[in-house]
Amino acid sequence: DIGGIHDEYQLPYYDMVPSDPSIDEMRKIVCYDKLRPPIPNRWMSCEALRVISKVMKECWYHNSAARLTALRIKKTLANLDAQEAVKI
Repeated sequence: DIGGIHDEYQLPYYDMVPSDPSIDEMRKIVCYDKLRPPIPNRWMSCEALRVISKVMKECWYHNSAARLTALRIKKTLANLDAQEAVKI
């Protein structure tokens, strides 16, 4: 919810695969086509969502060595949670 605006829930890749996709269908979309769910531009206007979207994108790198570690994710989210103006 950003300024009272929220999106209706949709499954990731809802417009690319059936509602109950097989492993092979998901493998094609994610591993071969390297597609990721879109992140709404309006998330950039909210500090918490901006940070979370950055973490998400850094977890999506095709090269596993370039992805964030679990410890880095934990620390980033803990720092975000510690900010007085932002609660996640």
